[in-house]
Amino acid sequence: MNAKQFLVRAMTFCFAPVFLSQIHAEEAEPLKPVWSVTAPNYSVAADAVSLDVSEGTWMNLDVSPDGKTIVFDLLGDIYRMPFAGGAAEPLHEPTVGVGFY
Repeated sequence: MNAKQFLVRAMTFCFAPVFLSQIHAEEAEPLKPVWSVTAPNYSVAADAVSLDVSEGTWMNLDVSPDGKTIVFDLLGDIYRMPFAGGAAEPLHEPTVGVGFY
């Protein structure tokens, strides 16, 4: 047996258990159902909930060129409100849950 044949046999002997265990693990795991944000499969009924917030994190914010309006996103929906303060109004019909997908 030359060195090349020895090396091939040694590598086969060393790595065969790794490859076989991967194949066995893939066969043993059941297939998980695919989850989609557009059609979530809730284990409980999804309800619309009124949400009143006064602050947020990880938000994008911009001020209009005339300085009178603030536009921001919150929980996937986009809102505008007067720079001086007041109630925010959605720029489009708010969705139930995350509004982007």
